[in-house]
Amino acid sequence: MKIKNIISLIVFILSYYTGNTQTVSGSWKGIIDAGGNKLPLVFHIKQTNKQWEAIFDSPVQNAYGIKTGSTQIKNDSISISIPAINGSYKGKWNGTDLIDGLFQQGNFNTALVLTRSNEPVKLEAPKPTLRPQTPKAPFDYYSEEVNFTNTDKTVEFGATLTLPKNKKDFPTVILISGSGAQDRDGSMFDHKIYWVLADHLTKAGIGVLRVDDRGAGKTSLGPNPQSLTSKNFAKDVEAALQYLLTRAEINTKKIGLIGHSEGGAIAPMVAVTNKQIAFITLLAGPGIPGHEIWNYQMRRNFIRPNLANAEYAIAASLVNEMNSHFRYSTKADSIKVSMQKTYTSWKQTNPSVDENKLFTVKGIEPYFGLLSQFKPALAWLQFFMNYDPTENLSKLKIPVLALNGASDIQVKADENISGIKQALTKAKNKKFEAYILPSLNHLFQNCTSPEQTYDSIEESFSPAALQIISDWINKTNQ
Repeated sequence: MKIKNIISLIVFILSYYTGNTQTVSGSWKGIIDAGGNKLPLVFHIKQTNKQWEAIFDSPVQNAYGIKTGSTQIKNDSISISIPAINGSYKGKWNGTDLIDGLFQQGNFNTALVLTRSNEPVKLEAPKPTLRPQTPKAPFDYYSEEVNFTNTDKTVEFGATLTLPKNKKDFPTVILISGSGAQDRDGSMFDHKIYWVLADHLTKAGIGVLRVDDRGAGKTSLGPNPQSLTSKNFAKDVEAALQYLLTRAEINTKKIGLIGHSEGGAIAPMVAVTNKQIAFITLLAGPGIPGHEIWNYQMRRNFIRPNLANAEYAIAASLVNEMNSHFRYSTKADSIKVSMQKTYTSWKQTNPSVDENKLFTVKGIEPYFGLLSQFKPALAWLQFFMNYDPTENLSKLKIPVLALNGASDIQVKADENISGIKQALTKAKNKKFEAYILPSLNHLFQNCTSPEQTYDSIEESFSPAALQIISDWINKTNQ
């Protein structure tokens, strides 16, 4: 759920098949359009000892000479995997001066056309990023590297437990990350989001267990990764809970959960089935069904901004219907056939529509690209799209704090906070607080606009939001 913004320092993987007779040596330039933001990208390609090499520049960010890796090319088709950013690039080279393709990262996709350029090669190292909130030793609290396993011993977890000094009977929380395999610190664009949060909370007298996700850091991947869903991740949180129950320093009546993004859906799952959970905090958590969140994200990515209402409705009807197929199957071939039928039917219904005017990238290929990207995680996606968080929220009687940022363009604050409030009211929960915090994005950074990129912001986590969280937890556990 938690989708990583594309306008970051991207490390592309780019090279070329040596069988091509036309050389691709030289500089190539393209522009990514993300929510109205224009980001020029420049690639410098050369051949050394029959091996293609490339370096990458992001001039707007004063980042030059970033090394790349390798890619696969078959005839004129280029397929580029970009695991460092959970992305890919697929395009066709015309054999001379143009590569026409589609760039994807997370749930974002956009056209990326590369043309030959006279840009000079700059070998300057990227300028260091400033992240002033990243914690630095020495720490005035205890910090311990820990390990534990799940019930059936199929996954070993690596984690850090931080505990306040000179204090007893303190509350302790387990941090639950958003979607995608993340390390315990929530490392993203040089930010250490969860470490900053843990550091603040522990200084405020709250113990924190932050855990590497499966396949990240020191946590093993475990069996059958393609079958994993949020329910499996809820079991992982239960393993963390069982570990805390073994620690003599922990007050077992003051254990809570803090869930960010998808973690905000997982926290209520765990809380309704584990009576040891005394309170939860939801950060950018969902309050509406997953498919509504997904379709909103896809409409933002696929549909051009500022359309007339009638044009937007026509475009949205295609995006919503194409993505609905993820709800009903986890078979890539079956989904592809259904997408083809939907697209054909939509074209027949709207024969005079100019797709270039409606969409950032026209045609069916963007949807096939999305299918290809999520093929290893179709089980997760199906569960997410069909999951309604209000089913568990409406059962919660324990204290709940829900915070969403007004500038969040991944999980819209208004409708999700409204859904959370309605569900907790239905539960007759009289111990909840829910707020929309102005000017905060999905990562709880202060931003100048909803489209401002995460990497361009020095702040890792709003100090005001940190204070709200720690104050509420301490007040709740007096």
